Amino acid sequence: MSGSKEPLLDFEVIGRVTLATIRASSVLSASNVADFGVELLDYIDAHPGLALVINFENVDYLSSSVLTELLRVNKKINEVKGRLHLCAVSKTIREIFSITNLDRVFILHEDGREAGVRRMERSLDIAASEAAWEEPKSS
Repeated sequence: MSGSKEPLLDFEVIGRVTLATIRASSVLSASNVADFGVELLDYIDAHPGLALVINFENVDYLSSSVLTELLRVNKKINEVKGRLHLCAVSKTIREIFSITNLDRVFILHEDGREAGVRRMERSLDIAASEAAWEEPKSS
């Protein structure tokens, strides 16, 4: 991605969660879907352990290349011990995830950004609570 291009996502840190809002459906066109992936991957690289919610409120369609980029993002999030949720996913887009069985890979929420952030916060709280009950690892 060249330095002169407009960012494709708006990143906002809300407490322990980072909300990445896709600026417009046109962001996910064939001409810039790779830049979309690079922008997300660069952000994840710079923030290991990231709790990321990608906001789809401005998205009304997905191509297979977008799904490929999202899979790359999910892989990277897992590598850096982060978490990923998708919020404001319309019924049409949810259907695409369902048809491709990617609804088993991604945590999808139909509700908007505020609820998406709250759900991620709750997920982090539950994970911390469960970790407190784990046996300490011996060296």
